Amino acid sequence: MTTRPAGNLPVELTSFVGRREDLTRARTLLGTSRLLTLTGVGGVGKTRLAFAVAGSVRREFPDGVWIVELADLRQGGLLVQTICRQLGLPNDSADAFGQLAEHAATRRLLLVLDNCEHLIDACSELVRRLLSVSPSVRILATSRHRLGVEGEQLLPVSPLTIDSPGGLGEAMVLFEERASAAKPDFRITDDNRAAVEEICRSLEGLPLAIELAAANIRIFNPAEIASRLGDTALLTSTERTRTARHRTLQSVVDWSYRLCSPRERQVWEQLSVFSGGFTAETADGVCLPAEPGNGVLHELIALLDKSMIVRIDDEKAQRGRYRLLEPMRQFALEKRESSAAAAAIRIRHRDYFLRLAQRSDTDYCSPDDIEWFARTRAEHANIREAMAFSVAEPGQAGVTLEMVRAMRPYWSQSGTMVEGFQWSVRALEQLTEPTPERAMGLATGSLLGFLIGEIDRAHAMLREHNELAEQLGTDEFTFRAHFAAALEASLRRDGSRAFEIAEQALELDTARADPGLVADCMALSALYAFITEHPDAEKFTQRHLDYADRHQGHLVRATALGPMGIVRWHQGDTAAAEALMAEAIDLYAAFDYPGMTVVAIDVIGWCAADSDPPRSAALLGAAATLWHQHSHMKLAQAALDPVTRIVEKRLRQMMGDAAFVSAFDQGRALTLDETVRLARGADGPTEPRPAAPARRSGVTRREQQVAELVADGLTNKEIAAKLVISARTVDAHVDHILTKLGFRSRTQIARWISATDDA
Repeated sequence: MTTRPAGNLPVELTSFVGRREDLTRARTLLGTSRLLTLTGVGGVGKTRLAFAVAGSVRREFPDGVWIVELADLRQGGLLVQTICRQLGLPNDSADAFGQLAEHAATRRLLLVLDNCEHLIDACSELVRRLLSVSPSVRILATSRHRLGVEGEQLLPVSPLTIDSPGGLGEAMVLFEERASAAKPDFRITDDNRAAVEEICRSLEGLPLAIELAAANIRIFNPAEIASRLGDTALLTSTERTRTARHRTLQSVVDWSYRLCSPRERQVWEQLSVFSGGFTAETADGVCLPAEPGNGVLHELIALLDKSMIVRIDDEKAQRGRYRLLEPMRQFALEKRESSAAAAAIRIRHRDYFLRLAQRSDTDYCSPDDIEWFARTRAEHANIREAMAFSVAEPGQAGVTLEMVRAMRPYWSQSGTMVEGFQWSVRALEQLTEPTPERAMGLATGSLLGFLIGEIDRAHAMLREHNELAEQLGTDEFTFRAHFAAALEASLRRDGSRAFEIAEQALELDTARADPGLVADCMALSALYAFITEHPDAEKFTQRHLDYADRHQGHLVRATALGPMGIVRWHQGDTAAAEALMAEAIDLYAAFDYPGMTVVAIDVIGWCAADSDPPRSAALLGAAATLWHQHSHMKLAQAALDPVTRIVEKRLRQMMGDAAFVSAFDQGRALTLDETVRLARGADGPTEPRPAAPARRSGVTRREQQVAELVADGLTNKEIAAKLVISARTVDAHVDHILTKLGFRSRTQIARWISATDDA
């Protein structure tokens, strides 16, 4: 099942200039080598070339082109989880590489690892292991250094050409395009051609340097820009170890820096503390104000205008996000680290994201949970940076433990529990004194450890917590410890004990525990009331649902609807059960994480068994794949699996083995969007369909629908609205249609549909 579109290659907002020979050569090399590394100095255009190469070969990779940006990742130990996240795989498994390897083993995909140089050892080891277990995967990397993996093919990326017989060189074309974006009436003419050529030669054809220089066309004409580039006081780098080209880029950045006002420079330097981008609000919260009450919006606009920062194109972002170009960030970072404000900025950044992490205590189980989840996910890299800072600072590891504790619901609901557990371990290694902070960290670490199946390590943490709490005479984290103990009992297959301990926790003073933790403990109790066939299972389920409704949380209500739907199914009210599950699917959709959706899909599959066996079998097939993809959800799967096996057996008897297997396999092949539509009954029964005519060349039923709408003249966005699927899914379907039919345009698709209809 594909839970995300086939790839995440972004749409470029500016044109790709030149490099036709490099593009052709890279495509050729990628066709003969499984690992191609584009090397070159910063600013030479490695990333842009890699994206262009990936875009030109995307149809050769039916399982997608996947971009993994590594510039903001500082911990090599999180490399595998980062790749899994980009591929839409669960990254909260203790064996994340195993998940990645299993996914990639039978798929033909292109993985683009961008900016590997600061994680060279981790990238080299990951690439070596991945290529050894996935014969159809190819990797395109960008790095200032070779990865050093056997079979690696290098392609040095050279600067753009200056000269061109009878026309403009690549560098001059780039200057004209970027300058005209800043000043629409700008063109290279006989009057300014010499100055533009001088600029491009001075900048040695480095694309980033040329773009930065061109952005100043609103302030200076080409001759003035050229004269300033010739200022040796500005252009000479003091670092003799830098290559000539790197000194040139450094000089251009330095020149841009000198063109900024003192306050703009200060803000630029302080923005380098962010990882993964920032919003105007976070910039205001972290950057030191020039005067009390003043923000940095004016400076952000000025830096954006000067191309020092760029806007991040993310249609899902609730707030506008920005980032420093990586050379800009590195330059500013060096400036900031030597400034008197360096320590203050790191602490302001850490404290700002500590406060954001602590919002989980109030917002997870509340009407604000959708906004909380979206914002926390958007700021994940900054939160990670704040935790890394604290765990590395003497005496500050307790702050990391507090952030891990506060973010417990986020780790659980975003599929990042392994990362949360790893942060617990790192911080506890630093905080060894028998303090309440360590007791809290042990309780949280044990809880996360049990959730990812690290039973022995989690048990040791829980035991130490209990001993330490008794030693300190504190019961502050008793509820959390009870919840962890209930999880341990469930993992040890003692359902009665798991239910008993969860109820013991809920008999404590729950007012001292955060509402989200109480809700999740109620969910565990309801789950094991069902598993153990407790006579009052409905009472515990209703208690959970009432609690969720009292707090008006979307996510906790969705979780509570699952057990209630199961109870209604047991009572024979399949219509009510299916309606509850449909509502849960709607609620989960707001969080862009498909994990718990599988519970609803499985239960709807049970409900359809008598009324629509083919649909039931297809839904169970879709759910089987989702369970496999989200293997961390062992507790929920253990609860549902016995019933699912019974339903499958009945379906085989009703349909016959061949028909059941056919429908089940159809379900396994559905995308998540298609599965959700099927669960809602939108696509009707999934009875085996006659084979498509040979002229369709393997086009699926969904692709046929998309092709017909393309032929009707609809845009991808309009098709998405009509079929109730995402625009990215439509993009993927159109790409697949073009690939399968060997077409290059939508017009050819329309002609093909017309010919098919005529036949």
